[in-house]
Amino acid sequence: MSQVARRWLVLIVVLVLSAVILPAASGQALPGSHAPDRLTRAADKTFREGLHGKLPPHLSTLLGISQEEECLVMQSVVRTGKVVQGFDVSMTNRDDIVLFVVDETTNDQTLYLTSTEGRLRRVVSVKAGVGGVSRITETNKKAFEKEKRFWVDRLAPVGASQ
Repeated sequence: MSQVARRWLVLIVVLVLSAVILPAASGQALPGSHAPDRLTRAADKTFREGLHGKLPPHLSTLLGISQEEECLVMQSVVRTGKVVQGFDVSMTNRDDIVLFVVDETTNDQTLYLTSTEGRLRRVVSVKAGVGGVSRITETNKKAFEKEKRFWVDRLAPVGASQ
């Protein structure tokens, strides 16, 4: 390898390392970093410290995580007025995570199936007591990302010890 090529290689290595090490050393998160890791930590915390709960058979079936059987979950729940938000982790498959929002004034529900990777897998909507699988739209994706951010910030904040 020529001396010029070697210098370029050293320069590239130094630049890459400084881009990775400096933010980590100063305690800053890299842009978009650790989002799946934080979701995994949120799921682990809920699995360890959450409340025991059940997803009813019809919702578990619509979500595609069981066939007409209830799904036992560990759950974190927050109530704000008439809105209930939840973070469920399946006890049979910890990679099945359900985020949900219930509007108690209308009893409408939206459930988002995801995994520790954080990808939206399915959306179920319940309106006037009738549930169905919804097509994943940009609106659904934005609402899901908002719920995911809410729970990750609450259960696995940036800078919290792992």
